[in-house]
Amino acid sequence: MKSIQGKMVVLYLLLVLIAMEIIGVQLVRRLQNYYDDNFRTTLETQANLLASFAARYFTGEQSEAYLGDLVDDFRLQTGAEIVVVDAGGMLLAAGGAQRGQLGKRFQQPHIIRALSGVSTTEVRREDNKKARTLDLAVPVQRGHEVVGAVGFSSSLAEVDHTLTEIKAIFLTATLTALMATAALGFALARTITRPIQEVTNQAKAIASGDFGEPVTVHSQDEVGQLAAMFNYLRQRLRENLTALSQEKEKVEAVLANLSDGVVALDAAGSIVLVNPAALGLLESDQKIHDLIGRPFAEAFPELDLKPAPAQTRAENTIVQFEDKYGHKRVLRVHMAAFKTGPAEPGLVITFQDITDEERLESMRRDFVANVSHELRTPLTTAKSYVETILDQDETLAPQLRRRFLTVVNDEVDRMARLVRDLLQLAQLDAGRIKIKKQAIHLPALVENVIERFRVQAQRSRLALTLTADESVPPVAADKDRLDQVLANLIGNAVKFTAPGGRIKITVGPAAGGQIKTTVADSGSGIPAEDQPRIFERFYRVDKARSRSQGGTGLGLSIAKQIIEAHGGHIWLTSTVGKGTEVSFTLPVSPESRDQDDF
Repeated sequence: MKSIQGKMVVLYLLLVLIAMEIIGVQLVRRLQNYYDDNFRTTLETQANLLASFAARYFTGEQSEAYLGDLVDDFRLQTGAEIVVVDAGGMLLAAGGAQRGQLGKRFQQPHIIRALSGVSTTEVRREDNKKARTLDLAVPVQRGHEVVGAVGFSSSLAEVDHTLTEIKAIFLTATLTALMATAALGFALARTITRPIQEVTNQAKAIASGDFGEPVTVHSQDEVGQLAAMFNYLRQRLRENLTALSQEKEKVEAVLANLSDGVVALDAAGSIVLVNPAALGLLESDQKIHDLIGRPFAEAFPELDLKPAPAQTRAENTIVQFEDKYGHKRVLRVHMAAFKTGPAEPGLVITFQDITDEERLESMRRDFVANVSHELRTPLTTAKSYVETILDQDETLAPQLRRRFLTVVNDEVDRMARLVRDLLQLAQLDAGRIKIKKQAIHLPALVENVIERFRVQAQRSRLALTLTADESVPPVAADKDRLDQVLANLIGNAVKFTAPGGRIKITVGPAAGGQIKTTVADSGSGIPAEDQPRIFERFYRVDKARSRSQGGTGLGLSIAKQIIEAHGGHIWLTSTVGKGTEVSFTLPVSPESRDQDDF
């Protein structure tokens, strides 16, 4: 019996020793990998974040001082030595011991590899130091071009110190367990089987997914400590699994509510994940569960994309297609590989709708081209007449000189009007023009504007009439701005109505507590294809006639901006050969509403 107990004690000692060593080695290795990976991931995140901020310097948006401040801020957060170099390896900013090398070439291997477009991470141990050092470098890219690199160097002394303490803890626990087992082994031999069997049974239950009840701690000895540690590990495992489940739910919620479309493919190019935003952006009526497992090219043939899960570098591209309404859609597509297994790379594709951005960029290019054209024409005319006057100064007749100078003066006035309108539009866009609203009786203001055009209308034999409901309440508007809108609309009607025509202005109530004003003429009208663009800047239906009459092509754009700044709405209806109507609405003054309510 004693020999059996002795053998059990010896065997138990050996088993405890081996188990503790195996657990210790594996746990220390995993902890070391965990701490190293966690430290590296944190540093990589900071490096990529710094690289994205540093890109603003390389694009010219920020100064070198901004780069230095950025490096100092990240050094305070991470405690690492940080360097930022340009594409030639020149040190632009540094935090730490490398600050004295500013303006010099920084020839570190990990920096050189980063400048070639490859993010680099390496752990080195210097001969004169026991602690390890993590060197990390990521490229700074502008589009597909590497314009610089960001390098981080941080000591792993704290990680190594933590691992040393963990090893000491395991060593101490092992020695304590062995000594306690040797001293109390024979007395506790009979009590070992039952708690170990209980732990074994509970471990099997946990392995099958049933955490059940904690193991009963029968004593405070090594076996009891083992049971208590097992309970602690069981609790931590449950918490970690719960946390993982919550994180999964969060990721699914983020993907479900993300405005950008996301599609994930496996190594074979089949869809494994797709979020609702992707279906919306791609105008797909298919269900998510119907898309899972289908090849991407088959599910979305209209995109004409050929994703390759084996690709190692991220790619950006632009795709265009027509939606089910026939409208052009423009998407920015980003494709990046991800690992789904040891040798099975997958691919994540994100879609961002940039249709409005492309439309605005097109409008910006058109606007710049129109401004250039509008300024070049009067400048060319004025310059040619001035050159003629200078070349023929002595022989030029006084009447001809005066006529030339009159043309130059008219062209200068035209440029002045153009610049004035452009400045006003810029101020309206920037919100720098203050709208000083007051209660205005609209029929009286319209009558005053009409009187200014009465003589011009009579000369052109135009019937200019006003039909106004004098009982309409005042509107809340800026008198000067509203006067400018009315003058523009009535002036356009007078200019573009043939002699003998008629112009009718009406003022009356409209739905929603608004007052409607309409300027209708009997001119030639505007073609239907031109009407959607009539309020665009510099857009003219008859460009030659508009310029000959001194127009800048900005009047209706300014009128639209002013009306909308008042909370109103302006629109145009026209029929070729019958005439044009331009109408706008303005809200009633709050004071008049209060009086009506009373």
